[in-house]
Order: sequence, then C-alpha cells, then structure tokens
Amino acid sequence: MVSTPHPLATAAGIEALRAGGSAVDAAVAANAMLSVVYCNACGLGGDAFALVWEPGEGRLHGFNGSGRSPAGLTIETVRATGHDAMPGKGPLTITVPGAVDAWAHLLERFGRRSLADAVLPAARTADEGYPLTRITARSIAAGLPTFDDAARAVFGSAGDLFRQPLLAASLRAIADGGREAYYRGPIGEEIARAIRQAGGVMTAEDIAAHHGDWVDPISSTYHGVEVATLPPNSQGIAALMALNVLQALDWPMGAPMSADRLHAQIEALKVAWSERDRTVADPDRGHADVRELLSVEHTAWLTSRLSADRAQRFVPTNSPGGGTVYLCAADADGMMVSLIESNYMGFGSGVMGGSTGIMLHNRGASFALDASHPNALGPSARPLHTLMPGMLLRDGVAEFAIGSMGGDAQPHIMVQLVTGLVDDGLDPQAVVDRPRFVLETEGAQQPLGPVRIEADGVDAATIGELEARGHEVSTVEPQTPLMSWSQVIRRRADGSYEGGADPRADSVAAGP
Repeated sequence: MVSTPHPLATAAGIEALRAGGSAVDAAVAANAMLSVVYCNACGLGGDAFALVWEPGEGRLHGFNGSGRSPAGLTIETVRATGHDAMPGKGPLTITVPGAVDAWAHLLERFGRRSLADAVLPAARTADEGYPLTRITARSIAAGLPTFDDAARAVFGSAGDLFRQPLLAASLRAIADGGREAYYRGPIGEEIARAIRQAGGVMTAEDIAAHHGDWVDPISSTYHGVEVATLPPNSQGIAALMALNVLQALDWPMGAPMSADRLHAQIEALKVAWSERDRTVADPDRGHADVRELLSVEHTAWLTSRLSADRAQRFVPTNSPGGGTVYLCAADADGMMVSLIESNYMGFGSGVMGGSTGIMLHNRGASFALDASHPNALGPSARPLHTLMPGMLLRDGVAEFAIGSMGGDAQPHIMVQLVTGLVDDGLDPQAVVDRPRFVLETEGAQQPLGPVRIEADGVDAATIGELEARGHEVSTVEPQTPLMSWSQVIRRRADGSYEGGADPRADSVAAGP
C-alpha cells in the first residue's frame, strides 16, 4: 500500500511495487513524483527524514536527511546585510538540501531497484506536463511575489497543464549520475552559483561535503503502544513529551473533541513546546538529553505546571512555518516506511537553483542571531527541524506508519493521530478525517496560545467552555488544507493493510 497527498505520487509508488520494488523503492518513487506535482511543498531542494521498519531484523531504522548551513555563514555575515533577526526567505536561509542524498542512502540499504528507476517517472511527468490541482495553483499564485527571476520565469507561465523541463533535466541527470551528479557534479555547482549570485555564501564545496545520517529512532510508550520518531534536530520529541504528559494527567478527559480532552491536549502540547525550543537543535551541540526529557521525573515536572481549570502561558517559541509532504508505504514482506520531505515555508527560500529548475528550501530561517540561543546560527550547523515521521509499534512490531505535513503544527497533529488510533480505536481513514485543531503562536517569538479548530469539530458550548478556561478559540472551515495533510497505513494481524488519505489535500491511499 502507498498513501500520499497526490494521486500521481501514489500511482508512482504502486508502480514501483508492481515492478518488484520494496516499500522504500515505492516511497522514494512517490517522493520524486511529489517533487514535481507538489513542487510548492517539497522537492530536490529540500530535506527528507525517514523511518523504516525492517521485518527481517525486526528493527526500526531512522535516517536524518537534514543539511547544514554554509561554512562561511555566520551571525556577523547575516547582520552585516542589515538583518537584526534571521530572515524568513532569501539566499541566506538556504541550507544544503538533503533529500536526494537521503533517497540514495535509503535505496542503497533497503531498495531493490535503482535511483534511476525511482526518478525517471517523475522526469517524464515534468517534461510532458500535468494538470495543476487547486492547492498547487493557489500556492504558485501566493508564492510568485517572493520568487527570484529564475523561479518567476518558470512558474509565472503556469497554465492548466504545467511543464517543468529544467526540473526534468535535473531528474535525468540524477538518474544518469546518481547522488554524485547532485552533490559533486553540475547540479550542485549550478545551485551554488545561483545562491551566490542572489547574495548568499554557499559554495560547491559546502554541497559536496553533505551527508545524511543513519540514526537510532527515539520512542515513548503511550497506553501500551510504542510511539517512535526521530531524535533532535527533529522536533518529534515534542510530540513524545506531550503524549507522556497526557498519559500522566489525572484529569477527566471526556469524549473526543470535548472541552476536557481538548484542554488537556492543548496544555500538554504547549508545555512540551516550551521544552522543544530549549533543547532541540543541532545534535552535535548536545542540548537534548533524550533519556532525561522522556523520563518519568521530567514528565512529572511538566505535568505539575498545568492546570485542569486554566490555560497556561509558557516561554517563547520560534517562528512558525509550513510547506511539506508526508507519505507512507508498505510492501508484501511487511516493510513499512514513514517518510517526510519539505521545502519548508511553501516554496522555501523563493530562490531557484539557476538552470536546475530546483526551488531551494529555507531551513536556515529557524536559526537565531543570538550566540547564546540553542539554535544559534553557525558555520556548517543544522537548525531545529520540523520534520518528524512517526511509527507506532505494538508488542515490538510496527503496526502504523503515521505522519503529517504542517511545519510547527506537526506535533499537534501527531498527538491527535496517536490518541485517535490508540485511545479511540479509529481506523486510518477515520483518524485523518476527524476534525482537528492547531495551535498558533501569539506572535513572532511568542508562546503558543490561540487555538484554531475545524468548525465541524466543536459546538458553541464547547467553545464557551474552552474560553472560560482562558483559551483564545477560532474556527475554520472543515477539512481545510490549512489544517495540515496526514497519511496513515496500518498493518493488520493477517498481514494485509488499510490506509488513510487526508481529504484536506488531493490524497490517495491504494495498493497494487
């Protein structure tokens, strides 16, 4: 089974399975297709994280495909350009893209087919053209004012059938030359040239030095089910801390979407969020002691800061962002993949890698221009990362691949997915269909506070109860794309699969 936010990507993954590929082959083929058809949210200029359940070993593997800042980029460099805070867009926010390297590593270890097999269907689609969905067309229109001239030339002429010949050529170069064509070849050289021309400092040497990392996943147990994600610099630990707090609370929880349960989830997320920004940063800096953050003692301290009767206010957070795709895949042998890839804020930096046709992400926007901050900008550093694939294991065996796009909202959605699956026993489609909430910051560098809830999830009485506890509540239209897109695959006890595809995007879950 394959579940992605776009039918052409799901079809690409299914074709990989039909051709004898593994779940990893399917996931990479689907991601490559998404880099074309959902180029607003992901692409060859972004990062990718993944969890892989390997049934033969009975082991969960993790890959951190996040890139580093240029070796020549410092706080002083950015301040010298007139910025008092890290900009949200532009060439100074570009870190080395890690997605293509991640694809190569995943396929080398767990694939049965080649990188060329994975990317050539996407290249054909980019060359021949594809119909824009409403989501992509709206994203292009919204992004055009932030684009550089190269990007505007490509996307400014987008019609009902959209072709991207420059991107197709880059995909074919990767098919011919592998990851080396990107990181040590003409693609990387052209990306570096375009960034420097736009006012950045990234060099071809920065790109050639990139490598992603195999990492040990982290997990916590929630009501008897192991919830796994990736360690920092992924923000996934925020969801694990929130779930630990929820499990430790002795408050009445009530029915789904009741004021009691919503209040508990909101407050657990808010207090976990305050720890995210204190500890989640480049793992080489050693700020996050995962064992301590997920300990019973730390959970008890977080829980003690909450009130069943009153919304609390916690420490400032980083600026929000979004522009990501999440997908999952599973094969007949029981391998399951949870993969997430992103340009970050929509089309990322707004800078195209010159003639490559690749939009470059803006992960560097998460850095701080304060040397004492955990996420202080520094040479060759990795920023706090919103990407956080998930996997649920029961009795030590993977049962659910879960995740969501949504930037800073991803921990909020993960908590709602986990509680729906574990506490309420929902099936994959029901859990992604369920009305959801997302927390927002009060403003730039301010705490989480305001709550947006889909209108079909709450009535006036529930909103009144939440407001009486101090929450600022607003409603949005049901199943709006603004509330993130999730995908879920469950492996049943008999080895068959069931999937959930989020109606907030153009999602499809299907099997061969």
